[in-house]
Amino acid sequence: MKLLRAGLPLAAIAAVLIAGPGFAAPKPKPAIVAAPLSTWSAAWGIAPLQSVAVARPNEVRLFSDVTARQVVRLNLGGDAIRLRLTNELSERTLKVGAMSVALASADGKIQGAPIAVTFGGKPEASIAPGAPLLSDPIALPAKAMDHLSVATFFVEPTAPAGHRVRLFLSPQGNHTAKTEIPGEQATRGPGLISGVEVRGVSQRPVIAAIGDSITEGARSTPDADMGWPEQLAARIAARGDAFGVVNVGISGGRLLREGSGPSALTRFDRDVLSIPGLSGVVVLEGINDIGRAAQPGYASEAVTADELIAGYRQLIARAHARGVKVYGGTLLPFEGAMYFHAAGETTRQAVNGWIRNSGEFDGVIDFEAAMKDPAKPSRMLEGLHSGDFLHPGDAGYARMAEVADKALFGAR
Repeated sequence: MKLLRAGLPLAAIAAVLIAGPGFAAPKPKPAIVAAPLSTWSAAWGIAPLQSVAVARPNEVRLFSDVTARQVVRLNLGGDAIRLRLTNELSERTLKVGAMSVALASADGKIQGAPIAVTFGGKPEASIAPGAPLLSDPIALPAKAMDHLSVATFFVEPTAPAGHRVRLFLSPQGNHTAKTEIPGEQATRGPGLISGVEVRGVSQRPVIAAIGDSITEGARSTPDADMGWPEQLAARIAARGDAFGVVNVGISGGRLLREGSGPSALTRFDRDVLSIPGLSGVVVLEGINDIGRAAQPGYASEAVTADELIAGYRQLIARAHARGVKVYGGTLLPFEGAMYFHAAGETTRQAVNGWIRNSGEFDGVIDFEAAMKDPAKPSRMLEGLHSGDFLHPGDAGYARMAEVADKALFGAR
């Protein structure tokens, strides 16, 4: 190999010598390299709420020297699980004295020996104000539609900033290692667990549903997973498809302004775009924004169709920036509801027309067409609503799940 050619810089000669014959000179490594795709996918989730949110009868709001169990249904399976704890809407540090997890029956009974949960190898944890906390991986294989029991021992007075859910509350003490807890009582209170992830060979796609009480499943059979996102997840699992569904609906939620929790615009990145495996979002939000103006003292909060459309466009842009598709759900009829008003109906129709015809959403789920009374399109069909002309009942949510399944997956 002839190296000493006229004009060849010494630095170039040195590079060839170092590389040796037949090898290219080494290239500098980039400072930032792409991370491998995660194998974790969201199997269940719920939106955090402030601990100061509107109280309900018999709601437990302060835990001290007690064990609280939260039971959730997984919509994906995996060979291990990981828990997401929430302190995101609190200004105080939250301490966990101990935690365990076990499979459970649909009515919440623990099945099998509980497994201790650790955080960085330790059995206790402190969650910083405004932050979530992921547990260590837990070697607990689970399937879609399995129920999971998570028991938390609160060692000091604590008011978690969590969604109001069904909880099983113990007498005093740490009972996280027990399969049966004498004196345990079912109640409703703030749940510390805001997400469950499952591990697989690869990350599975997940769709999130963001909206108000109609997405959360209000007035369906309590604690029976009969909201439309839950019924959609059951349909997917029955086909054997590995596709997750996460429900982050908030009763009383609004698109543009705070309701009983942060607005969709405020919470979209935290509650939706942070979901592992997220590939699509269904947005069904706006009827509370429209109805608000009809409630005493809130005329100043009336919204126009253009304002709601601007809000939808923000969600679409933020999702598309992450490579996530957004599907628009048309707003359900609400004549007969306590905050129905004629101007609001005009706004609803204008918004639905834009959702259907603008082409700005990646797809449309026409909930209105499936739920309206053909003889009176401004009202929900009898037998589909729960009696208040605003929220569907179990049968109505089943129809919504069917419509969503067809629009998203082409299911028959």
